[in-house]
Amino acid sequence: MKIITVANQKGGTGKTTTAINLAAALARAEKNILLVDFDPQGNLATFLGFSPTPGAYNLLAAYITSLATLMRGDRGEQIRAFIRPTGREYLALLPGSAETATAQAFMLSGERDLNLIRQAVSEQFGRYDLVILDTAPSLGGILEMALWAADEVLIPVASETAGVEGARQTVATLKALSARGWHGHLTGILPTFFDDRTVERRESLQQLQQMFGALALAPIHETTAIRELPSNQMTIFEKAEEEKNNPYARRAAQEFSTLGKAILRG
Repeated sequence: MKIITVANQKGGTGKTTTAINLAAALARAEKNILLVDFDPQGNLATFLGFSPTPGAYNLLAAYITSLATLMRGDRGEQIRAFIRPTGREYLALLPGSAETATAQAFMLSGERDLNLIRQAVSEQFGRYDLVILDTAPSLGGILEMALWAADEVLIPVASETAGVEGARQTVATLKALSARGWHGHLTGILPTFFDDRTVERRESLQQLQQMFGALALAPIHETTAIRELPSNQMTIFEKAEEEKNNPYARRAAQEFSTLGKAILRG
């Protein structure tokens, strides 16, 4: 099992869209995928047509309260009962909800075990080929543990001037974790909302490429097809299939397919 954390300390970078469509790309490659939503907004669930439920909270709460030794029994089954089939082959979801913020508060108020999320995910979800963690844009607590849990980290960055700083901050956090013994690696910086007709976005992409070199991945172009995905409760691949004559949907699907292939080459 491999754990991939999608993270950026800055909000508005397309993390959830990236997590879902990366997961869909990997599922299309017949990899058994679990999406885990550690963002209290619970957007993964609503994006895929579910109501937010406290699946991630129950996972965290059990380990925060030192019940890990019981996880192989009934309580482990209770946690895994929150996993939802998405109706898409090879793709399942452990939803999040507002209750996740309560777990975050517990973490910040006491001693933190950086290994908590990695231990929880490894013990409960080892049957999956890849587990993709979606995170909220705030440092500390859950985000820090989700980064520590990762074998690979993907940082989506909005293609705008302010987006570069969020990438720099998150990379600095990874370097600090590495100094404490983190053994994962940064897969890449993913430029999102890219529009080559806009000077600012072209310059932002160039800045990312200059700053991060080969770690700056091929961008995901901004398009109405992607913006409509949450309300349509679709992945980009489903959107492209439904709108066969939409070249922008097809391009976005190809971009996420390329991202998935890069992850698999990892």
